[in-house]
Amino acid sequence: MNSRRNDSLDGQNLSGERLAPQMRSETMKELGLEFRVPMFFFQGTEDFTSPTALAQHYLESIKAPRKAFVPITGGGHFAVFMHSDQFLEELVARVRPLTLEH
Repeated sequence: MNSRRNDSLDGQNLSGERLAPQMRSETMKELGLEFRVPMFFFQGTEDFTSPTALAQHYLESIKAPRKAFVPITGGGHFAVFMHSDQFLEELVARVRPLTLEH
């Protein structure tokens, strides 16, 4: 059990290190507006940490081969954990088919 807790903390620390520069971005352009890979935003509809409207606006601004905003109903910032069944259903329905195309 201790190992799992350490893995989680290590993961949070690594994410923080890698995402910190993007969190300081002041414009969408600094985050990037053109992607060569599909972009899917899975987000809780009640996410107050990363406002849903802002995420939708960013997705609308980017160019990608495919893109979709996928709301997780009733989910907050941690919708992937709190509504994991809905998240997994959406992930399988939207992303898995792309892995089968090639």
